[in-house]
This record gives sequence, C-alpha cells and structure tokens, in this order.
Amino acid sequence: MIYAVGLFVFISIALPLAFSWQLWRLDLPTRLAWLIVAAETAALVWLILLLGRWDIAGMWTRAALACLVLVAAVVSGVRHLQRPWRVRGEASFWHGHGPMLASPVLIGGALVYVTAWGMARQDPWPFVFPLKGGSFVVAHGGGVGILNHHSHHPAQRHALDITAVDAAGFRAPNLLPGDPARYAVFGKVVVSPCSGAVTAAVDGLPDLPPPTADRGNPAGNHVVLACDGLQVELAHLRKGSVVVEVGQQVGAGAPIGQVGNSGNSTEPHLHIHAVDARSGTAVQMSFDGVVPVRNTRFER
Repeated sequence: MIYAVGLFVFISIALPLAFSWQLWRLDLPTRLAWLIVAAETAALVWLILLLGRWDIAGMWTRAALACLVLVAAVVSGVRHLQRPWRVRGEASFWHGHGPMLASPVLIGGALVYVTAWGMARQDPWPFVFPLKGGSFVVAHGGGVGILNHHSHHPAQRHALDITAVDAAGFRAPNLLPGDPARYAVFGKVVVSPCSGAVTAAVDGLPDLPPPTADRGNPAGNHVVLACDGLQVELAHLRKGSVVVEVGQQVGAGAPIGQVGNSGNSTEPHLHIHAVDARSGTAVQMSFDGVVPVRNTRFER
C-alpha cells in the first residue's frame, strides 16, 4: 500500500511541476495558441489540486504549487503579450487551433464534473464539527467516487473521513508510519456533532498498526447517536476512549471519545456519516455552513 500512496503523491506533485515548467518555457507564435495552452495547464493543475491527498503531500505544498503555476503563467504571458492573435494567412481558426483544443476541453469537462457533481449542496444538515484541538483536513468527502470512496454506498454517500495535519501541513512524518500515535489526528478529542441519545457504543477493540485493518469489525470502536430523526455514526475510535453509554443523552459538542485506528481502517482518522433513520439514505452534512469535500480544512 505504501507504494500506491507514494505513487499518488508523486503524481500529484510531479504533474503540476512539469506543466509549470512547460508553461514557463512556452514560445508560441500567437497569443491565441498561448491562451489555449495556458487554459489547459490551469484546468489540469486545478483538477489535481482538488483531487490530491494534500494532507499526505503537504497542505503548504499545494499552496506552493498553485503559486508556482501562477508565476509561470505571468512570465509566459508577458512574453507572448506583443504577439499577434493569429498568424496572417491562416486558413481558419479550427484548422490552426482545433487540434489544440481537444485536451483542454476534456480536462475542463472532468473539472466541471468534479465541481458540479462532487461538490454540489444537497440540502445539507447543520452539525457541530466533531473534533477539537487541532488543524483538521477532510481526506475523503464529496458526492463522487474520485473524491470519496464511500460515495457508492447508499447509507454512506456523504460520509467523511477526517485526518489532522501538523504545523508543516502533513498528517504524519512520512508516507505510512506503522505506529498510529505518529499520525497528527491520533488521540484527538471527538465530540458529539448533535444533541441526542446514544444508541450504540462499542469500545475495547485494538488500535491496529497501519495499514492493517480489521474487516470483521468495520466500524471498530464507535458511537451511534439518534439526533432529530437521524442516525449519526462516528467510527474508528481509540481503544478505551469512549466515555458515553447506550441510552445516555448528550449535547452537541460534548466529548464522546478520541480518534483511534480500530476496525476496518488503514490509518488513524475519524469516520462520520449520517442517515435518515426511516429511509436509511445518506444525509449530507455541513459545519459552519460549509459542506466539506476532500481537502476542506477546519481549525478547532
């Protein structure tokens, strides 16, 4: 698994670097040709910045890559500023530039799909953010599979996996440490996202060394709350940290446990999802008016 994580991180960084270098060195005969290539680069880099796991690759790395592309675009744009829009005697726009448009159109279509479908608001339910004492990042969240590996599951379509990052913007000191305690999110306080009654509370399962997972106990140590007709589950809690019991009434923001790495989890994180108790269908969540997707950051 570490090789897959490493490859994903490498691609997330290497592609924007390569396209920034290409944009920096660009030398085209017309401003129109430059504009098409610049649009392609902007769309591709934007897509990568949306899709990448920047809690792994570094939140500041993401910002640095965005700035680098912007600088490359400005330098390249100035170089092409005095060039004509089209070459004199060119047969037609489509003959001269049509083939160049294929790539930016395809990348732009993918970007529209991710933003229009993966990030759309669908009557979100307001909750209190379920973690305290850190800088938290959504690792999986959104309405499409490329942003959220839960999206195919009817009850967990809007589920979130939340990690934390340190001051340098990384969730852990390296790609996949084997000690759960080396992850910034491990041991962070989990609080109730709503006021309601505890309907399930499981503790006692071990925190496993990443990437080991206990597929026989998918939620691991977890708490389920009944809140205003919803069932809200918070999973993969730390062994021995659950401080509520079945039947107990809890208020929004009340501590219920700590983040661990129990159950079917390959690394420490908090899993949270909400479903309509009657239909069993997923409910979209919002915190402070924000519907989180991958890389949304919360400071608490």
